[in-house]
Amino acid sequence: MGTSAEAVPMLSVVEDDTRDPVWNLALDEALARAGVPSPMTLGPGWARAGLVPPPARPGDGCAAPPDGAAARDVVRSVAAAPVLRVWQNDPSVVVGRFQDLDSAVDLAACARDGVRVVRRATGGDAVFTGPGSLLFTLVRRLPPAVPPAAERRPVALPDIDALVIMAVRRLGVPAGLALPSGPGRSPVLFRDGTVSIARLRTRRAVLAHVAVQVTEECALGDRYLPGGGHRRAGTAGGGSLAGHGVDVTTDAVRSAVLTAAVDAYGNACVRRPNAIEQACRDHLYAVRYGDFSWHLTGAPARRGVCWEQICR
Repeated sequence: MGTSAEAVPMLSVVEDDTRDPVWNLALDEALARAGVPSPMTLGPGWARAGLVPPPARPGDGCAAPPDGAAARDVVRSVAAAPVLRVWQNDPSVVVGRFQDLDSAVDLAACARDGVRVVRRATGGDAVFTGPGSLLFTLVRRLPPAVPPAAERRPVALPDIDALVIMAVRRLGVPAGLALPSGPGRSPVLFRDGTVSIARLRTRRAVLAHVAVQVTEECALGDRYLPGGGHRRAGTAGGGSLAGHGVDVTTDAVRSAVLTAAVDAYGNACVRRPNAIEQACRDHLYAVRYGDFSWHLTGAPARRGVCWEQICR
């Protein structure tokens, strides 16, 4: 019996074990820019790009891909599936795309303690990341181009900030700590940077980063961020879930967010980055994240083929 497109997991969970902040940021942007090729591009080699076939029945694991029209439906569904990633960095300060490094980060303190300073492609403020923090990335695909392009929107399912809010409330964080961010938008947790979010919109997807400071160890990050860095003006205290009296581990937070994501999006399938995503990640590293000037100024080097030509 063939497998229909409806059997495809609604959420694609990408696993990658690196804690190098540069490679983590390159992979995140690659997930938004690489997408998944068409069935014609894949040809007969379903597994060549590392795609995970859908389960035939609950509990059966991953089955072989169907043939013909069913295969095309499956690939299209995988291409449209939201992508979720949970990751951690070695001790580092991650600055926003448009931030001035000198004013956002205490570079002398970072150099003294061996804390890396890296720049992401999304906006927002600088955050300290390390073993006591968790980072969540959700990439949601835009529908096919329908003019005007401004009218294209991702499917109306919860974004990653809303999923994190659901998760930490289940862990005992008071609901009053969630602040509305605007009419019709998801609330943002905490004024003190315990949870922070940044977004990037490409032609084909919307990428959202959420950083969650879990343990009190994260409070050490304030020594690298002048004036508290990611904290909003006029606020104090907290800085982590532990600082708000929520005694949880990073594993517990990871599990709670993944559970909230599956509850919202339906079935999930875990996979490694596919060959196309890896190629886009490597290229982004070559022209952007591996370039020291990018982290200093936000201006990537231009070396040969423009990265937009590969990571469309």
